[in-house]
Amino acid sequence: MESQKSGKRSLALPITLIILVFSLIGNVFLYSQFLQHKQQIKHDTGQRIYNAAVSSQQYASEMIPLLDALLQSKTLDERLGLVYNIGKLSGKGSGLTELAAEAAVISDDTAAWDTGVPAMYVSNAEAGLLAAGRYEGVLNDSDAAYVSGLKSSYVALNGVLGKFNANIGETRIAVIRLASGLDWMELAKQSMETMAEQAARPVK
Repeated sequence: MESQKSGKRSLALPITLIILVFSLIGNVFLYSQFLQHKQQIKHDTGQRIYNAAVSSQQYASEMIPLLDALLQSKTLDERLGLVYNIGKLSGKGSGLTELAAEAAVISDDTAAWDTGVPAMYVSNAEAGLLAAGRYEGVLNDSDAAYVSGLKSSYVALNGVLGKFNANIGETRIAVIRLASGLDWMELAKQSMETMAEQAARPVK
């Protein structure tokens, strides 16, 4: 009888250990899945930020030669073609709004990141350029001054956004890092200030 009880006790310990080991393995697996899920969320956020920043860079840099061409234009047809291209380019300008929206979420301060500012910046520029130079010949002094001022704003914006490292797109860790606000929030803030200054001016 005693030997049977002793046998049961000797089996109980290894069975308990096996159960504990499997339980530990299960907990480790679940925790690793949890961490992977968190990392994926951060990567998705970082990818949105990266896409918005690159789109914003392209918008600002590609606007400058178009504005230069407008300043040098001599015919209405030439200007209409340029304004058409500017209208197509405005789609990339949505990246500015998306970047501000991501910054608002990370900083938890929507008041400091008014997405209406970049949207107005892009739409005002398009509307103002559409109204300028609707006549034959070179731009008059008023229109030339408007386009020149707008170009200065885009040069300043491009100078800020150009500091964002667009070469990190294929590096997962670097993209995840963006989700914490590092390396780009200050650039986004400076770009907002540049856009707010221009957006506050009257449309042509």
